[in-house]
Parts: sequence; structure tokens; C-alpha cells
Amino acid sequence: NDVVTPADFSGGSRNSIRRVLHAFPVEATVDFFREIGVPLHREDEGKLFPNSNKARTVLDALLAEVRKLGIDLRTDHRVETIEKKEDGFEIQTSQGTFPAKKLVRATGGMALPKSGSDGAGYHMAKKFGHQIINPIPALVPLILEGSFHSALSGVAHPVGLSVRAEGEKPVQSGRAM
Repeated sequence: NDVVTPADFSGGSRNSIRRVLHAFPVEATVDFFREIGVPLHREDEGKLFPNSNKARTVLDALLAEVRKLGIDLRTDHRVETIEKKEDGFEIQTSQGTFPAKKLVRATGGMALPKSGSDGAGYHMAKKFGHQIINPIPALVPLILEGSFHSALSGVAHPVGLSVRAEGEKPVQSGRAM
């Protein structure tokens, strides 16, 4: 979004969010994407999208930047253990053991265990002494049967959503993208 404040986040320290937003303001993010070849435009609701209107444009540009910077990106490697060593880390994965001088751990959540997002990253972070704030659902998968929707991958569209717990009245959301 073109306007983001700590009040837009839930589940963590507003001071922590404030520091992150200060370190990575919207203008710097827009500049970064422009520099890697992804100019953005603002939609009426305030969301920022690539001018191509394709999520693939963002992914391709980020992957090109990773290659340009010589970052060793390993996919299909489930991290099993991480050990701190004198000169960095030793990472045991489903595909073998690798050394790393530096490490970025993006733990994922717990929303889609079959994708590896099963909470294991939280346990590893705890082993390194990090305090874990109980996660709250923010994004969850919408799983549809059949294949008619595969052609819609990456398409954003305004929708309305009603959610209700059994025996309760439905709660209407606003427009979502």
C-alpha cells in the first residue's frame, strides 16, 4: 500500500513495526522496485502494483536481482537443523549439509503445512534464543477443488467475503484484493 502505519498490523509490538516501517519506507520500496525494472502504480484503493499488473513481473525481477548479487538461493531444501559455528552456520537440509557465513531465516507461518509452513521455523528460532510471539492468522490458503481456477493464478480482483462460525451471524468483510 502507498500508506502503511503500525496501526495496520496486529499481533506484535507496534514499536517493532514502527522501526521496520522507518527502515523500509514506502518511497524506498517503490525506488527499489523501479531500480530492478519494476515500476509501480497506485490503484484506487491505495495498493501498489507493477505496471504490468502481473505478479510474475515482481518474482522475475527479484530472482534476477538475487542472481546479480550472487546470492545462493536454494529451493526444495527443507531445513532440518541449524547449528551456530565459529565462522557462521551449518545448515542441515533434506538435500544435504551446507555452510553459510550469514543466514536469513524466513520461517513462514503455519497456514499450509504441505508447503513446509508448519511452524518448524518457530522451533528453530526458539533454539537460538528468540522470543516468539504467538502467531495469529493473517493469510490462509483458499483451497479449491478442480482445475478451472489455475488460469486465474496471479489475478487480483475485488471480492466480498462472509465468514461465520457455526451458529453465529455472518461477518461481512470489505473489499479485498
